Amino acid sequence: MAPLRFTGRMLKIIGINLLILIFLLAVLELLVRSWHVVINKGSFLRPNYFISPWITTFDYPYPITKSDGKTYFRHRDIPTTIDKPADTVRIIAVGGSTTANNRPYSINKIDYPKSLEIKLEDGFKQLSFEVLNAGSDAYSSAQSLINIEFRLVEYNPDIILLMHTVNDASVNAFNGGATSDYSNKYLQPYYLSLSLQGSLSFVGLIAQSRLLSKIGLPGLLADRDKDMKVTDDYEFGLHLFKRNLSGIASICKLHNIDLVLLTQPAPLGTSKFTKYITEKMFLDYKNAIIEVAKEQGVHVIDMFSKYGHEEKYFVDHIHYTPEGIERFSGILYSELRNIITGVM
Repeated sequence: MAPLRFTGRMLKIIGINLLILIFLLAVLELLVRSWHVVINKGSFLRPNYFISPWITTFDYPYPITKSDGKTYFRHRDIPTTIDKPADTVRIIAVGGSTTANNRPYSINKIDYPKSLEIKLEDGFKQLSFEVLNAGSDAYSSAQSLINIEFRLVEYNPDIILLMHTVNDASVNAFNGGATSDYSNKYLQPYYLSLSLQGSLSFVGLIAQSRLLSKIGLPGLLADRDKDMKVTDDYEFGLHLFKRNLSGIASICKLHNIDLVLLTQPAPLGTSKFTKYITEKMFLDYKNAIIEVAKEQGVHVIDMFSKYGHEEKYFVDHIHYTPEGIERFSGILYSELRNIITGVM
């Protein structure tokens, strides 16, 4: 078989087709960016996200300041001021994706902070409540510690609800085990903010395209499972988790904030539980939350035990269905009643 030879005409045809393809991709990119401006009220160019020290993950740390100069918490149309309104109990919910609740909110306009606020308003007629959602996807206790210390305490919350387990436990599965700053996990391309890796990796470069990001190509290339493996050696990681929780407890005491630690519900014993966190590891992290609460003299609500493990309340190994969110907020409301009475 004779080798394929490219004639001048063939090269010309290939070149023209490449130019057409590039033109079509450019048009599609412009359309996606224009859609983002018109529909999402966002920016045409990808903005430089605020990255607080050590907050480097892909999600924006709430609250955010929008183009009107006002500050908003997640899923809240009303801006929040630093000065707390009179006769208002301000509660800030802090955690990862199970607090952010982005998926159920996009479908049913519900997250557990909003559901809890409604229940509190109905149960305490003489008071007003703000239950603000400062949860962020993939955040661990390390990011929350920084967000609380440098940003959230300025909003003078009466109570902070803190729930972390899975994102901290999974740190042990990355690159040989947990490092003291969790960088073994959060400097991986899957988790590192695009604005920090754009010039450092191919994934970061293509992620600048909103078109390619819409079809999920950067996420497919930045495979978070590539360097992960299950491990039974998590003693150091567990120590770091307790350290972070104790640090948050100290910050809250310094600012006269009532900290309420929440254990995380999960459908243990089912096929839905994450393959990189064993049930023993999950339970050890859950028990560590209770231990730290006792050591630090802060409140703890064992949501893991009270919530139950029925699969109908979960869409996967940790995230909740709308029915699950209502169950979560209902239990939380019952447990918070005495705490709120004591605060006021």
